[in-house]
Amino acid sequence: MSSRTQCTQLLKASFSGELYLSRKSLKFTQAQMAQRLCMDERSYVNLEHGESCCGGLTLLLFLIYCCEDVPKFLETNKILIESALDWVA
Repeated sequence: MSSRTQCTQLLKASFSGELYLSRKSLKFTQAQMAQRLCMDERSYVNLEHGESCCGGLTLLLFLIYCCEDVPKFLETNKILIESALDWVA
C-alpha cells in the first residue's frame, strides 16, 4: 500500500470520529452538520461513516466552525500521518 493510500485511510478513520464527536457536542443532526460544512447530507453521512475522505474546503470549514480544539486535532493527525510516511525521521 502506498504512503498516500495509507494517509488517506488514516485520515478517513480519524476524521469520521472527529465529525461524530463534534456533531454530538454541538447537538446537531447530520443534516445540520452537512449544512454547516456546505455539503449535502448523503456526502456528510459518507464522511461520518468513514466511507469517503474530506476535501480541503470541508476540512477548513470543519476546523473553523466545528472543531473545539484545532491544535489537538492537528497534532493527533500529524502523528497518524507521520506513522504512514517512511520519509519522516
